Amino acid sequence: MIRCNKRNEHQEGVFMKQKRKLRVLAGICAAAMTVTSLPYTAMKVSAEPEAAVQQTTGDDLKLWYTSPADITKYYEGWQEKSLPIGNGGIGGTVFGGITRERIQLNDKSLWSGGPSTSRPNYNGGNLENKGNNGATMTSIHNYFANGQDSSAISLANSNLVGVSDDAGTNGYGYYLSWGNMYIDFKNVSSNNDVTNYTRDLDLKTAIAGVNYDKGSTHYSRENFTSYPDNVIVTHITADGSEKISLDVSVEPDNSRGSAINGIGDSSYQRTWDTTVSDGRISINGQLTDNQMKFSSQTQVITDNAGTVTDGDGKVSVSGASEVTIITSMGTDYKDEYPSYRTGETASELTNRVKWYVDQAAVKTYEELKANHVSDYQEIFNRVDLNLGQTVSTKTTDALLSAYKAGTASEAERRQLEVMLFQYGRFMTIESSRETKTDGNGYVRETLPSNLQGLWVGANNSPWHSDYHMNVNLQMNYWPTYSTNMAECAQPLVDYIDALREPGRVTAAIYAGVSSADGEENGFMAHTQNNPFGWTCPGWSFSWGWSPAAVPWILQNCWAYYEYTGDTSYLRDNIYPMMKEEAKLYDRMLVRDSDGKLVSSPAYSPEHGPVTSGNTYEQTLIWQLYEDTIKAAEVLGTDADLVATWKANQADLKGPIEVGDSGQIKEWYTETTFNHTASGATLGEGYNHRHMSHLLGLFPGDLITEDHAEWFAAAKVSMQNRTDESTGWGMAQRINSWARLGDGNKTYQIIKNLFNGGIYANLFDYHQPKYFQIDGNFGYTSGVAEMLLQSNAGYINLLPAVPDDWADGSVDGLVAQGNFEVSMDWTDGNVTTATILSKNGGEAVVQTKNASLATVVDSDGKVVDVTPVKENRISFATEAGKSYTLKDIPASAEVAVPTGLTALRADAENVELSWDAVTAEEGSNVTYNVYRQVANGDVICIETGLTTTTYTDTTADKTLGTMKYQVSAVVEGNESEKSAAVTAVEPVGAGKIDNADERIAYVGDWGNWTQDKNVNYMDTIEYLQNPNGGETVTLTFKGTGIKVIGCTNKDRGKIEVLIDGESQGVVDTYSASTVRQAEYFSKEDLTAGIHTIQLKVLNEKQTASSNTKIELDAFEILDSTLVAPTGVEVSSKSGMTTVSKANSTLQLKATVAPDDATDKTVTWSTSDDSIATVDANGLVTFLSKNGTVTITATSSADATKSGTIELKVAIKEDVADVETIVEDGTVPASGTAGTTNSAITWNGAWYNWAGEQTKHHGGTKTETGNDSSAAGSYFEYTFNGTGVEVYSQKHANFASFDIYVDNVKIGNYSLNGSSSGDNQQLIFSKTDLTNGEHTIKCVAVARDGKYQVNLDYLKILSPGEGVTADKSALQTSIETGAALTKSAYEETKWNAFKTAYDAAVEAMNAADATQDVVDAKKAALDAAITALGTPAVPVVEDQTGSAVLVESTKVVLRWDKVSGAAQYKVVDTENGIEMTVSGTTATLENLTPGTTYNFKVYALNNAGEASAKAIEISNVTTIADGSAAGEIESITKTSVSDDSVKLTWTLKEGSSFASYDIYVNGELKGNTTKTEFALSDLNDGTYVVKIVAKTAAGKSVLPKQFSFTIENNGGGETTKNVLSVTNPAGISVEEGTAFKDLELPEKVTVTVTGNLNEEVAVTWAKGDYQTTPGTYTLEGTLTMGENMENPDGVKASIQVTVTKKQYEIKSVAKLDKKKVAYGTAVSELNLPTEVEVTYTDGTTGTASVTWNTDSYDGNTAGDYTLEGTLSFADNITNPKNLTASVKVTVAKKAEEPKPEPKKEIKSIVNAKLDDISVKEGTLATDLGLPGQVEVELKDGTTATVDVDWDLSAYKSDVPGTYTLTGELVLGDEFENPDGLEVSVDVIVTKIKGDDSNKGDDNKGDDNKGDDNKGDNNGTNTGNNTGNNTAGSTSGTNAGTTSSDKAAKTGDATPLILWGAMAMLAAGAVVTVVTRRRKRR
Repeated sequence: MIRCNKRNEHQEGVFMKQKRKLRVLAGICAAAMTVTSLPYTAMKVSAEPEAAVQQTTGDDLKLWYTSPADITKYYEGWQEKSLPIGNGGIGGTVFGGITRERIQLNDKSLWSGGPSTSRPNYNGGNLENKGNNGATMTSIHNYFANGQDSSAISLANSNLVGVSDDAGTNGYGYYLSWGNMYIDFKNVSSNNDVTNYTRDLDLKTAIAGVNYDKGSTHYSRENFTSYPDNVIVTHITADGSEKISLDVSVEPDNSRGSAINGIGDSSYQRTWDTTVSDGRISINGQLTDNQMKFSSQTQVITDNAGTVTDGDGKVSVSGASEVTIITSMGTDYKDEYPSYRTGETASELTNRVKWYVDQAAVKTYEELKANHVSDYQEIFNRVDLNLGQTVSTKTTDALLSAYKAGTASEAERRQLEVMLFQYGRFMTIESSRETKTDGNGYVRETLPSNLQGLWVGANNSPWHSDYHMNVNLQMNYWPTYSTNMAECAQPLVDYIDALREPGRVTAAIYAGVSSADGEENGFMAHTQNNPFGWTCPGWSFSWGWSPAAVPWILQNCWAYYEYTGDTSYLRDNIYPMMKEEAKLYDRMLVRDSDGKLVSSPAYSPEHGPVTSGNTYEQTLIWQLYEDTIKAAEVLGTDADLVATWKANQADLKGPIEVGDSGQIKEWYTETTFNHTASGATLGEGYNHRHMSHLLGLFPGDLITEDHAEWFAAAKVSMQNRTDESTGWGMAQRINSWARLGDGNKTYQIIKNLFNGGIYANLFDYHQPKYFQIDGNFGYTSGVAEMLLQSNAGYINLLPAVPDDWADGSVDGLVAQGNFEVSMDWTDGNVTTATILSKNGGEAVVQTKNASLATVVDSDGKVVDVTPVKENRISFATEAGKSYTLKDIPASAEVAVPTGLTALRADAENVELSWDAVTAEEGSNVTYNVYRQVANGDVICIETGLTTTTYTDTTADKTLGTMKYQVSAVVEGNESEKSAAVTAVEPVGAGKIDNADERIAYVGDWGNWTQDKNVNYMDTIEYLQNPNGGETVTLTFKGTGIKVIGCTNKDRGKIEVLIDGESQGVVDTYSASTVRQAEYFSKEDLTAGIHTIQLKVLNEKQTASSNTKIELDAFEILDSTLVAPTGVEVSSKSGMTTVSKANSTLQLKATVAPDDATDKTVTWSTSDDSIATVDANGLVTFLSKNGTVTITATSSADATKSGTIELKVAIKEDVADVETIVEDGTVPASGTAGTTNSAITWNGAWYNWAGEQTKHHGGTKTETGNDSSAAGSYFEYTFNGTGVEVYSQKHANFASFDIYVDNVKIGNYSLNGSSSGDNQQLIFSKTDLTNGEHTIKCVAVARDGKYQVNLDYLKILSPGEGVTADKSALQTSIETGAALTKSAYEETKWNAFKTAYDAAVEAMNAADATQDVVDAKKAALDAAITALGTPAVPVVEDQTGSAVLVESTKVVLRWDKVSGAAQYKVVDTENGIEMTVSGTTATLENLTPGTTYNFKVYALNNAGEASAKAIEISNVTTIADGSAAGEIESITKTSVSDDSVKLTWTLKEGSSFASYDIYVNGELKGNTTKTEFALSDLNDGTYVVKIVAKTAAGKSVLPKQFSFTIENNGGGETTKNVLSVTNPAGISVEEGTAFKDLELPEKVTVTVTGNLNEEVAVTWAKGDYQTTPGTYTLEGTLTMGENMENPDGVKASIQVTVTKKQYEIKSVAKLDKKKVAYGTAVSELNLPTEVEVTYTDGTTGTASVTWNTDSYDGNTAGDYTLEGTLSFADNITNPKNLTASVKVTVAKKAEEPKPEPKKEIKSIVNAKLDDISVKEGTLATDLGLPGQVEVELKDGTTATVDVDWDLSAYKSDVPGTYTLTGELVLGDEFENPDGLEVSVDVIVTKIKGDDSNKGDDNKGDDNKGDDNKGDNNGTNTGNNTGNNTAGSTSGTNAGTTSSDKAAKTGDATPLILWGAMAMLAAGAVVTVVTRRRKRR
């Protein structure tokens, strides 16, 4: 939608925000208008002449005025007074000037922006570094998935944006004003020179006229824009003695303009040449910004008497009686990616435009006018609306003023309402036309209507006059189809199709969905776009991100097919777009935490928060899939894709969910209106202009009256959005309330629109009061929706006609399926409706009593109809035929009760009250009360009430949300039910702020936001200039109330009423300002519910200067309450630390004192990324380690709360440490806290604790709100790797420039909702190097806002992870916590409790080691085992009852049984068995009208049941209330010439008490018999409808029968059978004999005259068999009286024999299995089949699939295994019964203890004698001992083997080597001290060998050899040692050159290789390999 640039100020200089109340919009200051310098002296327009009358009388569709639009007010005069003309591509607005005429000229393609020589790389505003080819969205998805919502939101805000271009200089551009045509009348010097002036716009001809007299001469002008000729025509005549003397000039618009936006100069500036020749003004130029060429040609033509003179930039005319001015315009724009140009040269463009003028100039004016009117009326005249209007004598502006003032007559009001309806159709035709190929060969394809349609009055048009796709463009085309202008939508279809190519670029950059050449994988566009493929997100995420804009606008495109049925156009133009967009979402949807598909991130226009999925997007995606599936199936294509789309659609989250306030949730985290479960605020909600979460209601198909729950919830949400809004906002509300069927509510908004959204020229406006055409189109659509709807699969006639439109008619509206509808109505009831079927097919029609209506076709034949509901019928149609509904009985209208309130008095009682309905005096009026618990049945709980109050004493609060409705019964006729109202807690003791949505305001109340400590909660409600009669109403519960406000010297008086009784007048005057003054108090009310109303009197005392009123707060008193003094929070299990992801923990809140009246609390979490908490205190932990604080806040006093700190410590090696740095501390009292001295504060900062629930730690620190705050900053130095800044956002807040280590990171806005948001992440930097850093945040002004704040900082640093795994200990504690003390012996329980407490202590201890944790778990497990088997609970005198009984649901409740761990609820007869942990059971999917007898057994922890049960008997579910049975056939017997007897038969099993007989729509009587006589019949056709009723008054749908009386008095003529209506087929079970078939005895035949008769039929057996199959039987007709069957017509019926159906009643109980410890699942031998018993008493078998997930054969205990049943197709299991078997795993048998090993104490000779050998001695020759003697610790000795480590030994290197030997122990010995044996080996050099003397080797045989002992060079790593010596150990950490070498870390292959080498050399060696444990 449109971004609302609010710049309105309260007169006291503070920001004024829109109030969330039921009220009229607060006053708006109009923006200043600039007066454009014009080259003439403006003359004052004379006052409206009294004698002026409308020139053409009797025309109710003509806007007319008696003064021109003010030409001196360049923009204001244009948008408020000028009159539009157009042809879809070019047009103008006519001012009707007298001395000077101004016609503002427009060409819809004249846009700046797009490709340009200055923008060679233009790409539609996409920022690749922001979208990162989808990586940004992926990161956001991951953040959401990991619970890091604040990070997701921050990234979305910073990166999901496009190029910023409000100035229109970076490619977005503006829709530009072309310029003006001026006509200066030289013979008129002043407006006072003329009389009888009028100007008008005739909607029937689309001609704008001007008429006046000057002396004896009558001057007339006509202006129109011709679509056939593509020219703007102005025709001027003078009838009298004077002649026309004028100058014509055309001036391109090269000025900024005086509208709203800040356009850059280069965006609108242009250059051009003007030439004048032969009466032709030729202008040719180009735009500076994008070099777009433009041309205009204006030809001035006179009659033969006139003279045309060319001048300097103008054409002059003199002496003429008639002048025609013809203008055409054009540009070289073409909607074709990527150039967006036609490629024409300047001269080619000029010649094209010139061609249109040349062609038109040779035609007479009458020909041009006739062409135009004929073309226009071909579309416009299709629809005619009559609401009883007459033609007013008032001018249109006067009529509008009278409408607003309430002085217009009803007929005048109808005229204005009809005129505005047709004005929308006129503007559609004038601003959006289909493509046309002209005679010059040019294909004239136009853009769709933009924000101002076709017309723009300045270059700086509001919101660029662009294409906004978050409601505005959609709304432009809402009326196109329903009001019979389908071809006018083609420019929209073409435009969206042209977005596909550039949109694929956006999809690739932002969603990561790429399309290679030739691929169409998805395109993306967002909130705003221009004609140059600007498909990127907007430059601010908060309004600019909206990928669902495309699915939404595609609804408008798909509607073209829905209304026209044009399959070719669908195939060629629409389906390819839908298919591609569906494919985009196939790729773009992600799984949410609940596994459902969502679009993420999602944002509900135009208010937060950012979430993973929301109702807006999910609804539109659902509708996209729905429509695309239908399209594909219509075209018979893409079956595989259809399957995918159906699966994805079914897997979507939502799309609709109903919240705790009974509303349609806007966000799935919403509970009550705009709040989460923790109380956090979500968006603005109340009174917000957007209603994006209600698109499933309108324009979508999701929410209809056939889905009662959603329909009721939509009403609740609509009420919350209120009836006041901006122009388009009210138009959307009109359509949506019409869909809800509330005509009077819809009409109230229509009146609001006229009162605050329509200018004198009937232009709609959007705040702050700028023309925006969508509201015009939306109104037209809304009126059509009130009269006709067809979105839900049927044609709904008069679905929302208001009382003010009780009588009327309409012709030519269109319903989906291409049905054209005309109808008349009286008293709100359709009298006749004619439906022209253009395509044929089934027509389903809904209107009151439709089932009793007669339908005849265009041949006069009665049509067979099928009643669908009492008010809905269906019938077949033929293309080209019309069908008329007539003889519709009028309904007795009973008013629906209004004003229903439902207030909870206590836990059991809800008090209802409502307004009495108006009925005729003496009427019997009673009321019925209906209730719905949660989403259950709507049940009538009371009837026949004669009062308008009722107390529901069975409203048990614990059952769930209670919703109530009331109906009125007047003289036996029941009204519809009132809107559902949810029972709410009345406002209780304490202060309630003026902004609380429970306060109802009536009147023009505004809301003022001021600094803290000035007004209560910062806000105050005010009436600046009261009218008197405004009210404020609040219902509360207590014994007293105070009213708090601001008194001052300009204040007035109010009257205070409590419970309708006046408490006197209160004067709010004081000599000076007194804030938070208590100006009324009442403290002696009786305890209970009361209503206070403040009534504004608009009176004052003499001293006061005004009657202004301000309300700040109410304070409710209750002397009966015992107030809470504190709240303590504890864990039920004692645990405050958890170590398992996704685990839960139940908390308990204890409210002091014990006798506190209200002990309820609300729960909240400090960090929902760590843990969430529900309304019952159940905490659910996610998978993120950290600490979270859970708070329980007293419901009675929000200042009283308690907290508990919980820790998640899941084992992990390392973890990030998050350190919170608070801004300050909460004061002991008051709201002024202390700032954190660790943070450096520069400037004036204040710590505030006034809204503790909105701020982490209870405070925020903020600056002031004036300009002195700019430049203030804070900085903080920290050690770590990251920092996050959290602040509160508000519409009044400014922004921060944020620096890290003196480097500016960026600017971060604090802009939020007008009510202020909770603290949230605004900045995050998490990629710093670990070390010291400084963050600095500097206040920067934003749009005149200066205030900033800090809530807290979060510092990230690396730290140690959690080392102890406590998950198993947690499981044991959870097991222990579930045990029941009373079920065990006290001594055993005490021992268990000791172990349990010790386990909890270890669980909560941060420093508990793994050994301690394991020990505590073992001890607790042992203690649990030692408890033994629990005692079986004993049921004594406990009782129970059914506290809720519905048709398929029952809620049981019973007394607690001592020692019960669980309870089992059983009804054996009905196959019910369920186990619950508490004393309440909810049983669902029960059978309506069935009696149940429940038994409740108490179970111990082992699942053993009590011997006795609590019995809850004779609980009968509510029958569904439907009347069973049907009338089978009706026959007629002639009694006399003018009377007949009707008889009818019933289908078997039917039983009725009475029958109503209708003939031609008139109730003829009632009978208890199955026959009825009709007499006094004349010739003609009679349509009979018989309605059967049960004794309870329930009706079945009527049975129709028709007959004709001919030749009355002359006997009936013979009738021939023409055809037979074959009866519906029947289905029987196998084995049914032919004689047992229940075949119809009669059938309906059509006889001469196309009348229906019933005749007997005799059926032949034919080939019928009793085995399954389908058989067609033939029947011979028995002719009735005066009836023949010359063609031998026979009847036929299809008989389907099916397999016998069985329903499983119970499953056989299986024997308990006992298995040994360690038995695997596969060894259980569970049965694969189980015996089942069917409801007929027979038995059979079903296959079983066992769920063994819970079974653990290595844990002793009992396991109950469930098995899912499988069976044949003819067997059903409606109660989802399962098989079960109990398996007991025996305890593990004790294994024989092994003999203890012998421990070695010492080695007898640990150090062996040295061994001396010569060099070259192999290790095998050292003579090392293989065994040694050891001394054992028992004193004995033994011999053990030794394994020598030879790795250090080198045989060829002299030296001493110490070798060690490891003892080889076997299973007999232990070596606890790791003793080893050692020996020193001394290698000596061999002496002698003279051959080596003088050799350089010097004893080193290998010297000079590269080998150097490394095994011939094959091992080049770290395998040290001498391999030739047979080393058997060592580290082989290197690499080898052999492919077969050992790998790193495994020495065995290398050792074996060495051993093999020695074996080959003849050595004898033993190789012992030893693996060392890797660490």
